[in-house]
Formats: sequence, C-alpha cells, structure tokens
Amino acid sequence: MGDNFTLFDSAEEAWFWFIQATTAREAGARIRANEGLYKRPCEPTDIFKILERLHRHRRLNMHHFRILRHYGVRMVAPDITRATEVLASHLWDEAMAVMRDVFVAKGIVLPSLSAEIIDFQKRREGIAAW
Repeated sequence: MGDNFTLFDSAEEAWFWFIQATTAREAGARIRANEGLYKRPCEPTDIFKILERLHRHRRLNMHHFRILRHYGVRMVAPDITRATEVLASHLWDEAMAVMRDVFVAKGIVLPSLSAEIIDFQKRREGIAAW
C-alpha cells in the first residue's frame, strides 16, 4: 500500500461504501482498484472476506447481516428513537463495534480518539481560560 490512500472515518462509512460498490457490481459496473474519487486502502472483496471471517468466528451472525444489508441499501443507520428500529439499532451498533475494531487493525478505518485525550484537551483549554 502507498501513502496516498484515504482511510474511512468510521466502520459505517466503510460499510456504506462496500454496499454501494457491491450494488454497482451487481448492476454490471466494472470496479477497478484505485480509479475512484478517493484511493481506498482496500477493495470490496477485502471487506467481504473480513465479514466472512467474523461470521465463521461467530462474532457476527445472520441477524447482524440482515440488519446491515437492510439499512446499508438505504444508506442510513437504524434510528434508536423509533420503536420499530430499537432492536435493529442494537444489532447495528454491535456489528459496527466488531467491524470497527477489525477495520482499524487492518488499516481500513482511522482509529478514533479516546475519551481520555478529548477530556485532557478540554481540561487544558479550561486552564488556559483562567
């Protein structure tokens, strides 16, 4: 891999990209590596292989995949404030947490800042205001 790749900001962003690429491929598009607007650190098949592995190791199950597919095609995460989407939201969040850890480890998603770093910065800003 080169240095010119744009990592995904989140597992959700990677998932929606994967769904769009898969849908385009099913519609007949020919997807070629590094020919999109952004050069990505992986190809859709890499995401698929990761998902297969997570399923084989029982980290994600078919309920997760149904929710991921259903909302992925709609390009929106389930809304926990809607009574009909509460279970879907929990499954989505579980799946995203598992995928995020793997995607970060594989260099697909940017690691997120920890809460401690953010709190430290807030404390520092507060001291500077005195």
